Amino acid sequence: MMTSKGLLAMCVRARECLSAMNRYAVRRGADPERGASTLEWVIIAAIVFLLAIAAGAKITQAVNEQLDKIG
Repeated sequence: MMTSKGLLAMCVRARECLSAMNRYAVRRGADPERGASTLEWVIIAAIVFLLAIAAGAKITQAVNEQLDKIG
């Protein structure tokens, strides 16, 4: 299960990846304000997917703990 520290570390790493992609775009002459490329959208989608899984795991854990208290 992902803790808040793990989630924060993942967000920091994602920000570093996006910064590196922007630096690469500037070096090859692309406008950094051009909008998101396909690769950026894939990275964003992966981050959202991982956050959804982490939230689902946390909710499942909380529900299971409550069920254990009841039964």
